[in-house]
Amino acid sequence: MPASWDDSAEALLKDWRQRSAAASEAHYKLASDLRRKNLMLGVPVVIFSSCVGTSLFASLADPEAGIAPAFKITIGSISVAAAILAALQTFLRFGERAEKHVVAADWYAAVRRDIEQVLALSPKDRGTPRSCFDRIRKQMSKVGQHSPEIGDRLWKVMAAKYGVDDPAPPKRPLPAPARTNQLPADPSDATVPI
Repeated sequence: MPASWDDSAEALLKDWRQRSAAASEAHYKLASDLRRKNLMLGVPVVIFSSCVGTSLFASLADPEAGIAPAFKITIGSISVAAAILAALQTFLRFGERAEKHVVAADWYAAVRRDIEQVLALSPKDRGTPRSCFDRIRKQMSKVGQHSPEIGDRLWKVMAAKYGVDDPAPPKRPLPAPARTNQLPADPSDATVPI
């Protein structure tokens, strides 16, 4: 006889809904923060590059005009600042990282909507809890594996907001370290030289 929907099954489904909602909002917040940082670097790059380009064009237009050394130093400094900011913008990849968080947020929102749809159905129309949980768990695992990390501090805020009991954010497993012969596999086998 297939298992039926009981209070513990309902509670688990509601917990997963809250976790998906918390993760979705956290990813949207991170995407917004990263987009703002991208603008904070990008706008000065455009302004500085325009200033340098205009100044160089003006100096080339009238080669006879004596350009003050202070002006040359200022333009040179602005040029260096523009190059540094452009390099930082490329290195930090704020725009690319923001897009990854948006994709993760949308995916978690879709999982949340799937769960809400299941909760809206009568228990007899949901199918078995096992098949429903297996399908949702696979979706949640897949999105967790393909999503950038949220971070402990933000996750704790979102977990509290959505009433998620476990404050630990979903993390990707780290690769196992390479085994060496220097340390024993069991720490109790280690000997301390005297």
